Amino acid sequence: MNLRFCLPFASKLPLSWAWALGVGPALLLSGCRHEVVVAPAYDDYFPVVLNTYRTYAVSDSSWLNGKVTVSQYQFRERVSEQFTDAAGQPAYRLVRSKRLTPAEAWRDDSVLVVQVLPRAVLLTRNNVRTVELIYPARAGQGWNGNAFSVSTFQPDTIINLTRYYGPAVGGAYTTLAAGGQPAKTYPVTVATRNTQPGGINDVNAYSQRGTQQVYASGVGLVWRRRFSYYTFTTSANGFQTITRGIVQNGASRSETLLETGTL
Repeated sequence: MNLRFCLPFASKLPLSWAWALGVGPALLLSGCRHEVVVAPAYDDYFPVVLNTYRTYAVSDSSWLNGKVTVSQYQFRERVSEQFTDAAGQPAYRLVRSKRLTPAEAWRDDSVLVVQVLPRAVLLTRNNVRTVELIYPARAGQGWNGNAFSVSTFQPDTIINLTRYYGPAVGGAYTTLAAGGQPAKTYPVTVATRNTQPGGINDVNAYSQRGTQQVYASGVGLVWRRRFSYYTFTTSANGFQTITRGIVQNGASRSETLLETGTL
């Protein structure tokens, strides 16, 4: 597919960011000259089409002193608008709505912005832009998912890898039954995971923290899990006891795709 790929903001990006996005210097330069670049045909793991939507079953779990509380509801993400951003690049506005039961009306909850570039997918949530995917997807490949959010914990460096593809790319994935819908198998998928700020291991004897996503080719996000919890207790004198496998405090959220459609 022939694409005009011009990045007026590219000259302002550090080279490490360019590589984090899977965009090489030659492409950056050619983009600024408004040349036509032929992009490889990668699997479309994040399709964005105006007036389409995805509905997710959401399960929130919260732990306090070893006791868990679970709440369930639904999210819907609809592609409401296509526009041109300040850098002159095409972008899409996704409106996320929420309802507690299928019988309720949707209520708008938040707004996301998605940019699908030839070699990367960018997502802006709460004014923070992240690099969700890079193409081509390769097993075990890592990148700086926070390339646009430089901070003390996320220094601007290509070796600061915060998001990784799983060990298998292009394999099938089956979601669990959720929201009254049966389990569903997607034949071609890719999984990603995040690390903690600074690259700290996201699992140890005392705590677990991270984000996991699964994207299906031609469908988009089909499952996401975010979790942050602690597996230890603290006595009155400050002594900590590990309760391996038993969550004491924390929270997790899972989102499972229920349906897609057009409004």
